[in-house]
Amino acid sequence: MLLLVLTVVFFVLLTMDVPVAFSIGIASIAYFFLADVDSVVAAQQVLAGPDSWVLLALPTFVLAGMLMNSSGISDRIISFTNAVVGQFRGGLAMSNVLSNMLMGGISGSATADAAALGSVIIPAMVKQGYRPAFAAALTSSAGSLGILIPPSIPMIIYGSVAGVSVGKMFLAGIVPGILMGLFQMAVIYWLALREGWKPSEPFSLRNLAAQTWVAGLALVMPFIIIGGLLFGVFTPTEAGAVACVYGFAVAFWVYRTLSLRATYKALVESAVLTSVVMTTIAFSLLLGWILSQQQVPERITQSFIGLTSNPTLALILITILMIVLGGPLDATPLLVVVVPILIPVVKALGIDLIHFGIIIVFTIVISQQSPPVGNPLFVVSAISGEDIFAISRENIPFIAATAVLMYLILFVPEIVLFIPQLAPGG
Repeated sequence: MLLLVLTVVFFVLLTMDVPVAFSIGIASIAYFFLADVDSVVAAQQVLAGPDSWVLLALPTFVLAGMLMNSSGISDRIISFTNAVVGQFRGGLAMSNVLSNMLMGGISGSATADAAALGSVIIPAMVKQGYRPAFAAALTSSAGSLGILIPPSIPMIIYGSVAGVSVGKMFLAGIVPGILMGLFQMAVIYWLALREGWKPSEPFSLRNLAAQTWVAGLALVMPFIIIGGLLFGVFTPTEAGAVACVYGFAVAFWVYRTLSLRATYKALVESAVLTSVVMTTIAFSLLLGWILSQQQVPERITQSFIGLTSNPTLALILITILMIVLGGPLDATPLLVVVVPILIPVVKALGIDLIHFGIIIVFTIVISQQSPPVGNPLFVVSAISGEDIFAISRENIPFIAATAVLMYLILFVPEIVLFIPQLAPGG
């Protein structure tokens, strides 16, 4: 009965446009009053939740991404990627995808990537004859590469709540992230043949060399992070600090495109975003404690095992559940509330937690491309001026490609696991 009241309060608050974090917090506090539980316990759970060494990586990677975005690095990356793939049909659209792959290795946020690149590449694509809604849809979909290619904010949160190595999660995301980019480019090429899209520019080795020189230092950052993790040079938290220092040094002293005013703005935006995420984590962990007290994980584990003992079928059912829940819920409460409930099921069925984590991130990618909670969709809608549902229709081929890749990885876990196994202690 108490759980029913909690659920009703939560969804009523959501319909009133109360932010998700506060909807969870208010509903959880209502439970404490109704259950006559000491409120000190609630305070302890809220304060203890974000107090994690693993989560310390989150603000550092957010700041690194904000610094690079504030420095106008997106223009250099777009010019470089256009020099690489511009000679193909739909070249500028492919450049959009490749740019997001590279930006994903810097920011770790789909929304940040969509905002940073969208303001530049959406008008450029429209000028070349692409439909505005398609340009916006592609930018939103390609922006989701930012949460698959390390560093990734959802992977940091998953590592914290599931008790797995964030470094191994980062390494596990490399191949799926690259494959997702290639899948999106394949969709673009198919559409280009059908729509008659032309190359954006002829290939020039001299131009490629020039653009590589211009963007080279920014392009090195993802390789520093991944290489350091792969060879055990630093932890994910230390990698975030390295990324901040490197990003600031390149943008401020080398490119000279980052002013003190822009640095201050990046610090403020990073603090705001980190505060939003940490607040959501704190209240979500409080809700998780309530669910644990009500033995919800144990009940769900028994129900799942009673339904099927087949790990593959269980994963398929979980992906459907996560995508459905991803409609009304954002990524952070999904990860912090729902994943801990599912972890006992996953362990009981012998599913690898790293493999499971990547599957969960894929469900978040699909959820973020679907209204009403798809933040990247709202960003590109604001930039392009296109209706969010028109953008969603153009997004269908890319969502389908993501789903195909997700289920390919679900059936072939080696795609995810072979790089983490190469790392020290793998």
